[in-house]
Amino acid sequence: MGDDMKGKIEIEEKIERLKSFLNQCKRVLMVLRKPTTEEYLNVAKVTGLGICFLGMLGYIIHVPIVYLKGLVKKV
Repeated sequence: MGDDMKGKIEIEEKIERLKSFLNQCKRVLMVLRKPTTEEYLNVAKVTGLGICFLGMLGYIIHVPIVYLKGLVKKV
């Protein structure tokens, strides 16, 4: 009988956490607004620069590794 009550309490706690999460989601959705064109362009620029930076970093790491692999194969 104790396990049955324990299970019901756990289910009720999970339901309460779900309700709380849904209420938080509702609050966030009510505050949201569509970004202005300027905000959107700024985010796009920063994202593009980040992608370019990561690409250059990958290339800078890749070139020496390929060169070193070539040296190791010759030996």
